[in-house]
Amino acid sequence: MKKVLFSLAALLISTSAHAVHSGSSWSQIFADRDAVVTHGYAIMGIKLENACMTDTEIRSIEPTTQCAELAPRTVYAPGGEGGGPYTEWDCVRYETKIVSVPRTYERPECLRLEGGGERSPECVEFGTVTVTVPRTIDTQVYVTRGEAGQSFSKPFTFPSCPVVYPR
Repeated sequence: MKKVLFSLAALLISTSAHAVHSGSSWSQIFADRDAVVTHGYAIMGIKLENACMTDTEIRSIEPTTQCAELAPRTVYAPGGEGGGPYTEWDCVRYETKIVSVPRTYERPECLRLEGGGERSPECVEFGTVTVTVPRTIDTQVYVTRGEAGQSFSKPFTFPSCPVVYPR
C-alpha cells in the first residue's frame, strides 16, 4: 500500500512540476494540451504557434487546413419539440494552404454608452474602429487540469515572416 501511495504522490508531483506557468516558454505553452491561449485580435484561423508577421499582414508559417465550403443541413428536434426544424452548417470541402490576413482591419464597436446607476448602460451609437495588430500582443493563458485550473497573462511577439522573393 505504501508503494502505491508513494508512486501516486511521485506522479502528482511530477505532473505539477511540468505544469506551464507565466515563466514557461511559448513552445512549452503551445505543447501543453491543457493550455488555451486567447487574445482580442481577429487573425481568422491562424494559431499563434503558426503565425508570423510582415509590415502589412499576419501569415501562417505552415499550411493550415480550413473549411472552403459549407452546406446546410436541416435538423429536426427530437420528439418534435423545440419549435420545429432548424439549419446547421457542415463543412463539405477543406483546403490546405498558407493563410494570410491583413494586419490592419476594421472592427464594429460601441462608440457611445448611455445609462448607468440602477439601469445597465446601453449602447446608443455604433461604429467601426480601425485596429492594427501590434508586433507584441497581450494574451491570457488558461490552463485547465481538473479543478486545479489557473490563468496568467503573457506577452506574445510575432516572429517576422521569411521574405519570399518572386521567381
